[in-house]
Amino acid sequence: MNNLKINFRFLTLIIVLGLSLLSVTSITSIASGQLAFYNNVQLNIQTSNIQSGYFTVSAFNMTGYQESAVQTYYPAASFELPNGQYIFTVTANNQTNSNYPVPVAGGAASSSGETTPAIPALPIPLAPAIEYGFAVQQISSSVSITITTQSVSSFPTNTLTIQVLYANGTAAVGASVSASTIGFSYYWGYESNVVTWTTTGPNGFATLVTPVAPEQITAWSWLPLNLTGITAPQVIVGGEPVNVSGPMIPAFIGVAGSTLIFPPQTTATITMTTQQQNYWVTPYAATATPGTSSGTSSAPSAPSSSSSAAGPDAIPASVYDQQQGNPALQVAPTSTPIATSSSSSSRNTFLLTILVAIVIGGVAVAGLMIARRTKRKQQQSSLAS
Repeated sequence: MNNLKINFRFLTLIIVLGLSLLSVTSITSIASGQLAFYNNVQLNIQTSNIQSGYFTVSAFNMTGYQESAVQTYYPAASFELPNGQYIFTVTANNQTNSNYPVPVAGGAASSSGETTPAIPALPIPLAPAIEYGFAVQQISSSVSITITTQSVSSFPTNTLTIQVLYANGTAAVGASVSASTIGFSYYWGYESNVVTWTTTGPNGFATLVTPVAPEQITAWSWLPLNLTGITAPQVIVGGEPVNVSGPMIPAFIGVAGSTLIFPPQTTATITMTTQQQNYWVTPYAATATPGTSSGTSSAPSAPSSSSSAAGPDAIPASVYDQQQGNPALQVAPTSTPIATSSSSSSRNTFLLTILVAIVIGGVAVAGLMIARRTKRKQQQSSLAS
């Protein structure tokens, strides 16, 4: 009987230790992101002219949502991603600036006849060179991908034809249309060979000239709400019913829509629908009107009292982020931190919670079994005595 008790306790101890070891191994795997349903993606960067610099590497899903991003001084990066198709982008920034001397005159003679030495030439640092590259890849296992970057000033371009419609299918005339390159962390519109912001013509079509890269295209418009002679609780604006029976009735209704374009695609149709107030941002210079080139403000007005209020001068918040540097916005320069996805950490936390619960439950069951068996043995011993 004593041998059976010892063997049972030894077996229980082995089970508890095994569960604990499994817990530690799984927790370590979760912490390192090496679970079986993640694939290790190694990205190697091949620049065209940049010899040293820093790199912004991002991974997007096919809806344009950024799954992860990293900044590094090395031409390589890695991600742990579940199965799926992704857009990988690289922005390479030259770390060394080219300097040009400032021409200065020679020394000047003083009143005593002595010549003062010439002031040394001062170097003027130029803006760093920037290169961009991307790859669209289906991920189902660990893989290594090489992305080649090119200078933004010599990047090949596409001419895009965008049709913009209201919800009822009619052409949207005079709607603003903006293009932003996925994963590019700077405003591309300073290059003379691109047109990143324009308006639709009489037939609802707009023409953009963009890099041959994945592009986020956004269209929007503000429609006046004329309530003269209106007695019904709703009116149709932009092909959609708008409630006008509330105490606060807006003077304008904002409609917008967006789509992604991937090379070699050069056409797209966007249907604009009404958007909530938090969709919009009002730039500091209230009227952001695109010109015929990459975007120039035709009539900037006084600063707005609010940076988030919706109104006829507001633009989609996504466009505001994408078009930082566009003269049409006339905003103070700001730096936007890289957004990283929290989905992976949330999944890991959930798995960790389940694993800990399983271990605690296993230990509790083993303890209960030991306690019941010990009590039964004590009762049998009492009866035998």
